[in-house]
Amino acid sequence: MLEDDFIESLKEGNEEAFIEFVNLYKSKIISLCYSYTEDVHEAEDMSQEVFIAVYKNIKTFRKESSLSTYLYRISINKCLSYKRKESFKSMLLNFFIEEKAVEEDMELKTYVRQEIKKLSKDLKTPLVLYYYVGLSYKEISEVLETTERTIEGRIYRAKKILKEKFKGEEALLWKENRIF
Repeated sequence: MLEDDFIESLKEGNEEAFIEFVNLYKSKIISLCYSYTEDVHEAEDMSQEVFIAVYKNIKTFRKESSLSTYLYRISINKCLSYKRKESFKSMLLNFFIEEKAVEEDMELKTYVRQEIKKLSKDLKTPLVLYYYVGLSYKEISEVLETTERTIEGRIYRAKKILKEKFKGEEALLWKENRIF
């Protein structure tokens, strides 16, 4: 059957012509869709959507290109639409994952701060001045009017106590020389 006759049969709603059309292009369209989805089931579903779109819109086909070009254009548009949706879903998913991580991070920070509050004043003050305020041992020793060696020892003892309380999770506590 000539392409013009085939197109006319499709436009008239000839079911046999449409089945032949699907069988002729099905594997190529699934392959094209798979290249975008990388999921066989998604590719099959998308190819069905493509053929449904062709079936619904074939009457508007103006024969300015070949039928296969028309089919591939619809397929690519469906694939690009799929990619946009997936990209948006991925963006939302990442947002919620990051949001959850921030919430978990805040819970950890709150817990660590509560444990720091339980430290004695001698240990808590130098630890806070070092990790939260960012002062050096020398600056802390000047503020607290004691030696650098004393400050070093107090911070060491405070960290040791916290490490005991957070056994196995020390890596979570010390980020970039800062404590939560």
